[in-house]
Amino acid sequence: MENLYTKYDLVDLLKVSIGTIDNKMKEGKLNYMKIGKSVRFTEEDVSKLLKNCYGKKYVAGQLNDEDVSGIRERLNG
Repeated sequence: MENLYTKYDLVDLLKVSIGTIDNKMKEGKLNYMKIGKSVRFTEEDVSKLLKNCYGKKYVAGQLNDEDVSGIRERLNG
């Protein structure tokens, strides 16, 4: 089964406030599931949020040195 995250997990993982998480939920930018009185987020939900709202930061965090070197070679070559 896929990992499920709490709001507090996302606060630590994304370095944002609970208010930001709540706002993204209200705006419909962060999908969630209710389990009883609590909410949980899947890895897929978190990835979609990062791609849609924090695209440049998300992509930059996914690149490694080899990717950057390849991009530079294509641009210069």
